[in-house]
Amino acid sequence: MEFRARKRTQIYRRGIGKSGYIEIKGQFMIVRIRFGRGRQLTHRKGKNRQAARLLASALSLVAISVAVLGFWALGQDLGIAGDFVFPTGLLSHWQVWLGAGAAIQYACWRLRRYSRQSYQENNETADAEAPVEKIRARV
Repeated sequence: MEFRARKRTQIYRRGIGKSGYIEIKGQFMIVRIRFGRGRQLTHRKGKNRQAARLLASALSLVAISVAVLGFWALGQDLGIAGDFVFPTGLLSHWQVWLGAGAAIQYACWRLRRYSRQSYQENNETADAEAPVEKIRARV
């Protein structure tokens, strides 16, 4: 724990393990506190599959919205739709919007593939650990 005092003050330091607190009799003081280490990271496969599935779901909605903007810009160029939101600049071209929509949809596809792949690996290891007996139904 490091500290600097602006004026000479009496400082009492009481520590509890790695963390602690400081009592000050006096004026303003800058205190730098260093906390202990947090939880250890695990190195198992597929630990981010739920986050990947959530992000893929959100990205699919973004891809649809971007594609709608692209088709609106295309319709404006063809004279079918009304004025587009961005009249000039890079974002006024329908190719940019449709290309961005395709790229976002590709990223969504890759994330879903990753989440399914790790989900299948986790299920295979769970099945290998606990064998299940087959039960025949009598008809």
